[in-house]
Amino acid sequence: MNGKPFEVEVKGLDELKAALQQMPDRIRKRAVAKALLAAGRIVRDEARARVPVLSKGTKYRLPGVLKRAITVRRSKTASRQRMVGVFINVRPLKSVLAGTKSAARKAALGPVGANNPNDPFYWQYVEFGTRKMRARHFLADAAKKLPQAADIFIAMASAEINKLNTKA
Repeated sequence: MNGKPFEVEVKGLDELKAALQQMPDRIRKRAVAKALLAAGRIVRDEARARVPVLSKGTKYRLPGVLKRAITVRRSKTASRQRMVGVFINVRPLKSVLAGTKSAARKAALGPVGANNPNDPFYWQYVEFGTRKMRARHFLADAAKKLPQAADIFIAMASAEINKLNTKA
């Protein structure tokens, strides 16, 4: 992003908000979540396209680990506040291991840390750089797709509202 701010202007949100207010809470959350996840995938795919990938693996790094770790997830914080939200980030190995109960999967993925080639802990060094390495803003640059993602959100949410209204 090179430190340059950008603005996003979204049209049609007022009409969408009015339509959502007329729906029952549970149905509204489902429609918004589905649309948000679809919009988030646009930004996620752009980040995956921009992230640098090792051409050859080493003892402690595998090609594509960072690329595969970029995900769109529902926000637990928003859920606790009875809202819907998503975020796009690099999912750390620690959270992958916390989500699995299989001892075999935990053993296959290995321990968390720098010595594990399955751990994308180094994503922040790639995104923000270090004293010895320039920054490669794959997440920040992917945010330029937000206007397109907002359009998809509006289209998907409107389609979900219309589909749910025809069922009712």
